[in-house]
Amino acid sequence: MPRIIPALALVLALGSAFVTTIGVSVTAQAAAPPDPTVAALSRLSGSAFDIAFLQTLIPLHEEAVEIAMAATLNADHSELLKWNQRMVERKNAEVRRMLTWLQQAGKSPSRRMVGVASAPVKQMRALKGAALERVYLPLMAGRLEQTAALGRLAAAKATQADLKAFGTQLARVDGQEAKMLRGWLRAWYAAPAGN
Repeated sequence: MPRIIPALALVLALGSAFVTTIGVSVTAQAAAPPDPTVAALSRLSGSAFDIAFLQTLIPLHEEAVEIAMAATLNADHSELLKWNQRMVERKNAEVRRMLTWLQQAGKSPSRRMVGVASAPVKQMRALKGAALERVYLPLMAGRLEQTAALGRLAAAKATQADLKAFGTQLARVDGQEAKMLRGWLRAWYAAPAGN
């Protein structure tokens, strides 16, 4: 009997470790998969990173502006309408700044999204009121989270000091605004925290 108790204790300890390991594994799997855009850029370095970062971010910003402008037509909450205007102005100013940096490097954007009616833009044009806001808020929050992640990457990897500072600011502002939009979604529509 004395041998059974230590053996039982060992089995229980190993079982507990196994359950803990499984719990950690499931938690890791439940986390969002890495953004492929961030992953692709993270493999670059030097001026190749700087150029690719700008060429990636410009169309993301331009499409975000197009989506916001489409959503502004039929959104209900005045806070959202005011935020949209500020965000559009900020993103447009950032695009102008990034275009200048690309031009100084002798490069141009890989693609442009100004005036393009992408699927999300068309979706915003088709919705109104609460239905629009329930789709728009998590969509835009997700896009801001993506650009915040790109900003963090630029803050760490960019070779130019002004691009590093731009990345730091982008990460801070877009991260804060994504949280604000998700907060509005919860407050206005009692949506779960993940949305």
